[in-house]
Amino acid sequence: MKASSTSQVEASAWSRWLSDLGALVKFRLSATVVLSSVLAYLVALSAGSFSWWAVAVLTGGGFLTTAAANIINEILEKDYDREMERTKARPIADGRMSSSDALLLAGFASIGGISLLALFNPWTAFLGMVSLISYAFVYTPLKRVGPVAVLVGAIPGALPALIGCAAAEGSITSLGITLFTIQFFWQLPHFYAIGFLGAADYQKAGFKLVPERNGSVDAPLLGRDSVVAAAILVPLGVLPYFLGISALWAVSLVVALSVLFCYFAWRFWLAPDRRTALNMMFYSFAYLPLVFTLYWAGKMIWL
Repeated sequence: MKASSTSQVEASAWSRWLSDLGALVKFRLSATVVLSSVLAYLVALSAGSFSWWAVAVLTGGGFLTTAAANIINEILEKDYDREMERTKARPIADGRMSSSDALLLAGFASIGGISLLALFNPWTAFLGMVSLISYAFVYTPLKRVGPVAVLVGAIPGALPALIGCAAAEGSITSLGITLFTIQFFWQLPHFYAIGFLGAADYQKAGFKLVPERNGSVDAPLLGRDSVVAAAILVPLGVLPYFLGISALWAVSLVVALSVLFCYFAWRFWLAPDRRTALNMMFYSFAYLPLVFTLYWAGKMIWL
C-alpha cells in the first residue's frame, strides 16, 4: 500500500509539473503560432518537395522559440500577472516555479529552437531570433506605455508566416511578405476583441494596451480600427493569385472570409459589447488557419 501511495504522489507531482510547464510556455498560443508557420511553409513549398522531417523540424524550432519568448515574457511580468485574475495562477506569478528555473528553461528552449530553424537556412534562424527578441524585450515593456504596443507586438506575431515561407523558399520573397502582412493585420481585430474583453484586468496591472477615454475603454475607436484592419485583409487576400501561388477559387473564398470578418468588426463597431467582441474574437481564431489552408488547397487543386 505504501509503494502504491508513493507512486500516486509521484504521478500527481509529475502531472502538476507538466501542467505548469504547459502554462509557462502558453502551450495553446505556441501551438497556434506554429500552425501558422507550418501552413505558410506548405503554401510556399515547391511541388514534390514535401518532407515530414522538414515539417517536424519547423514545428520543433518554431515551438521552442515561441516558448522561450513566452517564458521570458512571464518572468518579466510576474509581478503584474499577480494583479490579474486571468494570469495570477501562472506558475511563476503563483510562486510554484522560480524565475531562475524558468530562465534556464528559456535559455535551453531558445538555443534549441534557433538551432533547429538554422537547419533550413540563415534567414529562418535570423527571423526566429528577431521574433523572440522583439516579443520579449520590445513588446513586453511597451505594454505599460500605450496602445502602440499592439502594433509593435503584431510584428513578432506575424513573423511565423515569414519564417515558414523562408524555410520553404530559402529567402524573403513576395509571398512571404504577403502572408506576413495578412497575419499582421489579422492580429489587430483579434487582439482588439481580447483587449476589450480583458480591459478591466489589464488596467489593474497597469497595462495600456487599448485606447482609453475618461478612464474607460475607447470602444468606438477600437471598433473603427478593427473595421479598417479587416477591410485591408480583403485586397490582401487576392495577392497570392496574382503571385501565381493559388487558384482563383481559393482566393475568392479567402475574400469571402475577409468580408465576413469585416461584418463581425462592423457589428462590434456599431455595438461594442461582450457579445459582439466574443463573436469577432472567435471568428478570428478560425480565420487565419482557414485562409492559409485555402491557399494551400488552391495550390494543390488549381481549377
